[in-house]
Parts: sequence; structure tokens; C-alpha cells
Amino acid sequence: MRLTKITTRNGDQGKTKLAQGDSVYKNELIINAIGDIDELNSVLGVCISCYKKEALWRFCNDKNIINEIKNIQNDLFNIGGEISLNDSSKNLLKDDSLSFLDNRIKELNASLEPLEEFILPGGNSFSSNLHLARAIARRSERSIVDLYIKDLENNNIVKYLNRLSDYLFVLSRFYNKSNNIDENMWKK
Repeated sequence: MRLTKITTRNGDQGKTKLAQGDSVYKNELIINAIGDIDELNSVLGVCISCYKKEALWRFCNDKNIINEIKNIQNDLFNIGGEISLNDSSKNLLKDDSLSFLDNRIKELNASLEPLEEFILPGGNSFSSNLHLARAIARRSERSIVDLYIKDLENNNIVKYLNRLSDYLFVLSRFYNKSNNIDENMWKK
């Protein structure tokens, strides 16, 4: 797909078009879900920028983390495309994406102490933005569940977003531990 014109004024009346050309109102469940996925993808871009900035002064420039997040951004774009097609037979989410998250969560979590209390989001700009992305992933998951109950048959998207929020939480903890950044524990 090539976008030659960004401002079309077609949405000025509160409607937009899905990938297959169907016109829908911008407050419909499908558009909310696509918007939440887009917001999550954008915040992950902020995470990459923060990581690059943090890595410069911490001397911990791990390209794997950047590549992992970029791969997740591509997965999210595929999810948005799949939702926009509104056709469950068009599975754009790669089969190995979910298993990657499962395996990576186990790998990262193996080096972390078990939690006895809740963690308050924080750390530095990278880990704090990972927590923000995690919260948006949870909202995205809820939007997809709303859509899934009514329209969508591919619950791999729900599974992926559920796992993604876990991954972002564990990655934030792992990054903080690797850089000797204290976790903010919830105090009752």
C-alpha cells in the first residue's frame, strides 16, 4: 500500500475506512481497538529512543532488546492490519510471535527475584516507558476482547497482547536489575 496523500478530508464527518473499504464511525469498537494498538506501537517507539539514550551513558547497548521491540512493533502493525481487514482468515500475526514472548519471559524472569509485593512503575525513562507500554497493552487487550466477543474469531491476538504485557513487565524488571536500579515496591 502506498499513501500518496495524508490529508483527504474523508474523515471530517467522523467516519473512516477499513482496509477492505468499509466505512465505519471512528468511535466503533474496531477503530478503538486499532487506535489502542497504534498507541501501543508508538509508545514502544518511545521506549526504543529512551533505551538508546540510556545505553549511551550506561554502556549497556544491547541491540537484542532494540531488535525485540522492533519485531514487536511489526507484530502490532500486522495485528492492526488484520483487525482492519475484519477477516479472521487473514492471520497476519506470525505463528512464532507468541512462542517468542513465552520463551523470552521465561528467560528474563529466571534471573529475577520472585515478587512479594506489587511494583510501582518507575526506574529510568526506559523502564518507566515499558510500564506505560504494559498498561496500554492491557487496554489494547480489553479493546480486542470487546471486539472479539462481537466480531473477531482469532483469539491469538488476545493471547499475544496478554503475553506482551507480561513481557514488558518482566523486561522492565530485568533492565532495572541489570543496571542496579532499585524497584519501587508498593507500601501498604
